[in-house]
This record gives sequence, C-alpha cells and structure tokens, in this order.
Amino acid sequence: MKAQFTRIAAVAVVGICSVAASFAEVYTKSDGTAYDGEVYKVLDGVVYLTVGDERVNASLSEFDASSQAAIGAWAEENPHKVDVYTKWDVQPSIKSSSMPKLPEQFLAEEFKGLVSVDLVLNEAGQVIHASIKKSTHLGLEVPSLEAAKTWIFEPAKVGGKSVRSKLRIPFKFVNTPPPPPVEEVPVS
Repeated sequence: MKAQFTRIAAVAVVGICSVAASFAEVYTKSDGTAYDGEVYKVLDGVVYLTVGDERVNASLSEFDASSQAAIGAWAEENPHKVDVYTKWDVQPSIKSSSMPKLPEQFLAEEFKGLVSVDLVLNEAGQVIHASIKKSTHLGLEVPSLEAAKTWIFEPAKVGGKSVRSKLRIPFKFVNTPPPPPVEEVPVS
C-alpha cells in the first residue's frame, strides 16, 4: 500500500512539474542574460516576457538558438498572441455582425447582464480567437462567444497595411417582460 502511494505521489509530482514547466521557462539571450518567466506576446520580432512581477522585452534575435526554438514553439501554440496589434492607425470596423440570443432561463423575469468578449482578428478582419474577459452571468457566455465568432470586420491598419488586431466587444443584455394581460370586464 505504501509503495503504491509513493508511486502515485511521484507521478503527481512529475505531472505538476510538467505543467509548471509548460508555463515558465528560462529564456537566455546570446550575452548570457537569463529570464525565468513566461512569454505573453510576440510583436514585430520583439518577445514580451513576464518575469516575476516585472515585464521585460527583447528582440527575438537577441536570444540564443535554444530560446528562439522555445519561443517559436510557444508562438505556434499561441497564434492569437503573435503579431496582434492593440493600437492602430485605422481601427477595425464592423462589416457584419449578429447579436447573441438571450437564453430562455432569463426571459421570464426582468433581467440585466453584461458579457465582454475579447476578439483577435486576422489581416482579413475575420475572428480567429474569442475569449470571455468579463461576465455577469455564466449562462450568457456561450451565446456571446457564438455570436462574436460570426462577426466580420474591415481590418485594422498600421502603416497602411492590414494587421492582426485585438479588441473588446461588450454585449449588454436587458429583458423587460411584457406586463401581464389586462382582463377585460364585460360591461353590462
């Protein structure tokens, strides 16, 4: 029994270490400077890292070959965080949109809710990633994501060129049910 528990504990520790390793790595620059942290975005060849409570950035070319390979692997797993602009010369504009439907559970009573959806658009203005930033009700999240993923935009532009972009769309839900029908009293 004790040996079985030891094996289970060892497997759990290995699993936890593997998960931790996938979130934090040591990235080393060619000059020997090492950053023990996480990549959170890559923009125009610049790598942005969270190291403890600090944020640092450096050109991808400043990292050694092993770190460049790790950053490249991260970029392949996180395409919605690579070369995505949040500041533009021309902001994205909506070409086509649909609104989420209020789920049945919220139709019977007076109701207000809000869901903020973060969108990442490609260079053609299509949604390539959508995630919930803030929500007042869990039941509103799926309809909001489904609706947001159908939107099409005129793409953002930087330097006259269409670019990937990130923006936030707020969906406000309001339901005011109709008043109950008034009974007509026959006049005699």
